[in-house]
Amino acid sequence: MRPWMTVALLAWTTCAASCFGQSSYADPNWRQECTSALAAPLDPPAMQAPWTAEKLASCDASDLYYGIRGTPDYPAALACGWYERAHPRAAEASMFSGPGVLTMLYANGQAETRNYDLAIRLACEQEGTSEAEMALRIGHLEAMRTGKAEPGRFDLCDDITSGPSMSSCASIRTRRADARREQEIAAAVAKLPEAAKSAFERLRQAERAFEEARSANEVDLSGTARGMFALEERKKLRDQFLINLQRFADGDVPATSSTQWATLERALSSTYRETQRVPASEWHYGAIQPEGIRDTERAWIALADAWVEFAAQAYPSVDATAVRAQLARLRLGQLRVLAPRID
Repeated sequence: MRPWMTVALLAWTTCAASCFGQSSYADPNWRQECTSALAAPLDPPAMQAPWTAEKLASCDASDLYYGIRGTPDYPAALACGWYERAHPRAAEASMFSGPGVLTMLYANGQAETRNYDLAIRLACEQEGTSEAEMALRIGHLEAMRTGKAEPGRFDLCDDITSGPSMSSCASIRTRRADARREQEIAAAVAKLPEAAKSAFERLRQAERAFEEARSANEVDLSGTARGMFALEERKKLRDQFLINLQRFADGDVPATSSTQWATLERALSSTYRETQRVPASEWHYGAIQPEGIRDTERAWIALADAWVEFAAQAYPSVDATAVRAQLARLRLGQLRVLAPRID
């Protein structure tokens, strides 16, 4: 196994245990438990105003439950969860939609009285969940019901085993991070001179294009955890975008001489050429291919140009070469990780 594969596998298994957690209450008889739970009649509670039908139609129970854009709103998540259960959106299927969020609310007693029987019933309704995950999840809820597990600490991400579920749980972390980051970016943009704001919009467009290209073309997307890996890469890129914005605003970038820039440029060009020198047929891992790296490199060049244009408007005292050098050092690191993976 190549070193990079070992690192990726270690990250996957470590995240399963620490990023999301995993309970140890597997129930081998979960099917019988679910058959019994689903046979019982269920009448959803009536939801009160101010949750109008129009508002419910556009709600997102996971946003409300996890407080993606602020603080958690459990009563609203409850109303939204029951609406999503009654009006499933096939195109937006998620382990958190409808029954998923409701399972957590009733297991933890966050919006109504704790009700483990109902939580188990709702957990059994979640379609597309692997058998291993169902055994863990139902067993976990049963352990809480019988006092063997700590009450009020249940989350769907406690009992995941599959790549798709890891991706769903990673999306919650990413959305929360995105919301916080956007607040910081908005505060920074508010301080910009008017002339720089239009350049900033072009910069954001170039940044999004690079994020799309990098996460699609330079991350191994061949396994079931591909969604998680792509989300994690986008999060890293967005975090770095904010760091760059803050550093350039503070003038916190090292001065770069023409000689230093020439050396850096040569290293960048040489490393990129190394990724292109082997035919695609001889690359023996994942979904990363030379043409994908080429497309990403073009997106990065456009992003670097957009940064220089924006910085000239927003931070005229910061040298353009220093801006390019900062971006080039980051890109060189990305390419160097890819280049040694060629046999």
